[in-house]
Amino acid sequence: MTQVRNQNGLSDLSASIVRYILQEIPPYIGLVILHTDENGNILNWFGPLDKYFENSPAKGMPISEFTDILIGMVPPVINPMVISHVRVSEEIYVEIHILNDETNHNWVFIVDQTRQVEIIHPIIQLYNEEKLSKVTDQKQSNARGTLSALYLLDYLSFEKTLNGYRLLGTTPNWFKSLRNSLVYNGKYIDLTETFPYIEVFQVEVDELWNSKEDGKKVSGIWEESKNLSEKIYLQALALRHEERNYLLIKPLNKETDLNDGFIQKAREQKLTLDQLASTEKKLKQLLGFKDQFVSIISHDLRSPIGAVIGLADLLLSDNEMISKISPSQFELMADIKSEMLRLLDYNDKLFQWSNLELGNYKITKNLIIPQRLITYIEKMQAMKLKQKQIELKTKIDPEFKMEGDETLIGQALNNLVGNSVKFTPENGVIALEFKTTGNSHKIQVKDTGIGINRETIDKLFTEFTRKTTVGTYGEKGTGLGLGIVKKILDVHGFSIHVQSEPGEGSTFTIDLTDVKSTE
Repeated sequence: MTQVRNQNGLSDLSASIVRYILQEIPPYIGLVILHTDENGNILNWFGPLDKYFENSPAKGMPISEFTDILIGMVPPVINPMVISHVRVSEEIYVEIHILNDETNHNWVFIVDQTRQVEIIHPIIQLYNEEKLSKVTDQKQSNARGTLSALYLLDYLSFEKTLNGYRLLGTTPNWFKSLRNSLVYNGKYIDLTETFPYIEVFQVEVDELWNSKEDGKKVSGIWEESKNLSEKIYLQALALRHEERNYLLIKPLNKETDLNDGFIQKAREQKLTLDQLASTEKKLKQLLGFKDQFVSIISHDLRSPIGAVIGLADLLLSDNEMISKISPSQFELMADIKSEMLRLLDYNDKLFQWSNLELGNYKITKNLIIPQRLITYIEKMQAMKLKQKQIELKTKIDPEFKMEGDETLIGQALNNLVGNSVKFTPENGVIALEFKTTGNSHKIQVKDTGIGINRETIDKLFTEFTRKTTVGTYGEKGTGLGLGIVKKILDVHGFSIHVQSEPGEGSTFTIDLTDVKSTE
């Protein structure tokens, strides 16, 4: 085949085009230039086109008819557009630059890039939604053409969103040969179902994808099956660009990209994934056993609790017996019934608490009356307050309002007040206040205790800790109290803050305005 050249094309180069060639075109051999009008019809060309293309161009021919690798790309959606690592034949890769000049003519520069080149910015330039959304209808049509041409880069390309992955363009031929298929969850793709290795890689790139800086991270190599005997080795590239996240997956060329060490590493990773899958299966079984255990305990506790409640009801409704006991004894009996009813409520929430730990617990909020919480806490802490001669002061702003699960909120506040009692010396003061300032509603527990240092505050709300501090009266704790408080507040969408200095007491503030969705 005779080399196709048109020297006259060079005379059309404007100063801006020459400057672009000098500054932006990589110093690779095999430069080809295609010059088109504003509609993408070929005007002139220069260079060894036969190196990259089988057919010859003609003046006036639409460039999309000359080569399908430029379908929808001329005129460029983003100016200039750079497409790297495009495979034009079995052995040749090129880098394509597409530029629209000041006369609205288009210039396509093609340079030999057969050696492996990492593809990062080209995909981003090909798929920049922020810019695509602002172009004209014609260019929006071109954008669809650009996306459909992504498979030519030999990459399986996705945008990562909060709901899953979104495919960019179509799937390349190598993916179609796999035994895998894309698994859709509604509009989005669950890529971990298609490639289990991606679940591991997602953990590695989580920091990148949540950062404010642009960046990239390359995965390890993993192995997939084409058929029962043939394997393919893949590698992923995670990108963050302009607050968007992308994932590109490419096959590795067995001759140029792989060696025995890489293949062995891929097999080891496959073995690790299989082991992880087995461990996950066992863990799910254990979680199932745990839920079953909680259900059994919850069921078996209802009977003795119900029996005590029934006996208390029977005694409280017996007028003859009531006439023989003192008012204080009657009050104690009523308290027994009240606390057993509360214990029954705790028991009913035992199974729900298991779901809360797994993150699938839904709170049904009701209006909470603060005075009922105060009455409950005063009863629960009465003995300890009296023992240490601590005064519990309470205050409720008239405008204060809150919604939540009364039993769980009562338990959280009781744990906070109990913690203050534990670390407040004799004759101290604890204040429990329900405060409203404008639209801000807060609950505050303030004490005159021994205070907390900064190092301890930082670890205060870890869920469970084996190491507990002895109180001012030698009290010992379970190490669960404040961890449970945090869990209860989190599931309500409330936040908690601590202010304290050693020797200056502590103030725990629950902010009800930092509400997150619990639906």
